[in-house]
Amino acid sequence: MAVKQKVVECVDPSNEARLQIILRALQGISSAQDELHDKVWAHVVISLGTVPVPTDETSYMKFIEDIKSVQNILAKECSSQKQVFAALKALYDEISNPNKHLSPVMSIVLKLIDEDDIPNAVKYILNTGYPEQSLERALRTLCNWLTKWLWTDNLGPLVLAFMKGLEAEHHYDILMDVTLANVDTLFKLLILPKSRKSVGPVVLYMLSRVQHSPQIFHKIIPLVNVVCKQLDTQKTETSLLYLQAIVNLCIALMEHFPGFPNIYEPLTQTLQPYCPDSNYKQTLHCKSWSDGTNAIIPSRYSVGKVGLNNLGNTCYMNSVLQALFMTKKFRNDVLLHHKEMMPLFSKLQVLFALLQFSKKFSLSPTDILNLSRPPGFLLGHQHDSSEFLGYLLDTLHEQEKNVSTASSSSEGAVAVTDVQTVVQQSFGGRTITVSRCDVCSTKSERADNFRELQLSFPNNSDNQSVQKLLQYYLQPEKLHGDNQYHCDICTTLTDGERITRIVEAPPRLILTLKHFRYDPASQQRTKLLQRVELDERFALGDYEYELYAVVVHCGSSVDSGHYYTFAKDKSDWYKFNDGSVMKARSDDPSRLKPPETPYILFYGRQDNAEPENLPCAVLSNRLQSTLKKDESEYDSEKRKQSLKMYNRQNRNDEPPPPGCGGGGFSSTAGNMFVC
Repeated sequence: MAVKQKVVECVDPSNEARLQIILRALQGISSAQDELHDKVWAHVVISLGTVPVPTDETSYMKFIEDIKSVQNILAKECSSQKQVFAALKALYDEISNPNKHLSPVMSIVLKLIDEDDIPNAVKYILNTGYPEQSLERALRTLCNWLTKWLWTDNLGPLVLAFMKGLEAEHHYDILMDVTLANVDTLFKLLILPKSRKSVGPVVLYMLSRVQHSPQIFHKIIPLVNVVCKQLDTQKTETSLLYLQAIVNLCIALMEHFPGFPNIYEPLTQTLQPYCPDSNYKQTLHCKSWSDGTNAIIPSRYSVGKVGLNNLGNTCYMNSVLQALFMTKKFRNDVLLHHKEMMPLFSKLQVLFALLQFSKKFSLSPTDILNLSRPPGFLLGHQHDSSEFLGYLLDTLHEQEKNVSTASSSSEGAVAVTDVQTVVQQSFGGRTITVSRCDVCSTKSERADNFRELQLSFPNNSDNQSVQKLLQYYLQPEKLHGDNQYHCDICTTLTDGERITRIVEAPPRLILTLKHFRYDPASQQRTKLLQRVELDERFALGDYEYELYAVVVHCGSSVDSGHYYTFAKDKSDWYKFNDGSVMKARSDDPSRLKPPETPYILFYGRQDNAEPENLPCAVLSNRLQSTLKKDESEYDSEKRKQSLKMYNRQNRNDEPPPPGCGGGGFSSTAGNMFVC
């Protein structure tokens, strides 16, 4: 059997001995008469990506022996630069494919590249003209391998070189997104001596490059205590080097991102026993991925908008609040509302004022959580953002309506039955549902107000667009079987037909895409992982609507995963991800792929132009006092943080006591920490 045929055999998923087949095929290479062609090396690479890593100890030890044998054969037989690049290109083609979940065993191909040649290999890949989506997928795959595979020495240097290459090409968005997804997992691996050599440089590079958003730094803060203690306990040369690097970096980043006393207090306690180097600030003397000094390529991450802190699985709330805040008509009406204050309405006013004018990076919406948490929503648990949105708008509407009705009654006026509340003015629409009996042809009509439409997916349907789902919602529905119609004339259940018409189009249309469906077998709500084409504009009757906000759900279950929001401000799009706000591309919402799916869509009617932001001067005295207090807190915290940094630096100006290092990252381990 030809070598190529033997290698191809192992791609068959029914064959459990893939690695053995690859090994036998490669062992026949030296006896092959002709030099193997590029396609054969590509098949070798593809086959390695299908090899599972065994979990039991006996099989794993034999597996590692075979891996080393494969590495040795590859190094011996794949010697020419042409063959190496053919294998490298095949590797990249596989890891950049979004439809493949590859085994990290494939990374042993990187052993073909000398570490000094890795930057040239990266240039080769980046100069091949691959699209951004492929670059991002490849980096995600490599970082994922880095968290679980120890047998490829070149993997860490390749990841670092790949990130530096993307930085040189200004792919800051890719670097930020991949770092957000992996930095905490990689940071934890610093405690493992076998992983530290590969992972360490990547982690320090990630943390030092993001200087316009604290989100990545804040993501590793809960892990610093455990990691520092483990590094301190090991007392090896590398553990002490990385301990000192973490101390320097954390102190520099706290100074760089002041204003988070609650977050920094436990970190300050963790770092108290350790002394930073006198030149600790130099750890941030490097190019930031979000460096806004380049006028040609503007930063996506220096945006001047305020995030919302996650209070414990409250991304379902934060994502909705940011979408409502970015609805300027609704925001302005809330801020200018001067009638008798209702509890929730009053707190929403304060939050909107702070989101517009605060200097802080992020705020804690604790009051909103306490006042708007629906019945059954448990603290610390993930919940459905659509359910929260419905409950929030209903509560605001009912509170304002009740106050208006009570006010009218006290003045002797006739009670108002259909109050045009702030919620109704922004999101209110009206439908008429007509039901017809198949037996007697009698029709009945029901008029309803709505503030949201929930769009279902047709069975066995693909390639759906928002326009198609809306048409499906409005098409006639057959009433039969368990869904029969109760006819008042026939006084019994009959077959029939029901059709819904929108008779009053809302100024802003909220659409929820029902990705979640109840599964009777598992008795749980499962998620439909369907792609949806997000129509930037669509027509509804005589009106045209334009997309301005998208709440995204990432995950496979309604009770897990994560929510974040894309929202538009004039011509610019932003990504609101809890405490972090970043600039986004206009096509980011349409590029989502399962398990990231658009969930709640906000469309504005084009004949209702969004107003300008309100100036602070028009706000009530109560809100202006709140803003002054917030600014005072920010300034005070900034001064306090600066004083802490000054005291630390001043302490470092004195001769260091025994055991306290004053050198840089390359100092010896013995004089590095513990004052």
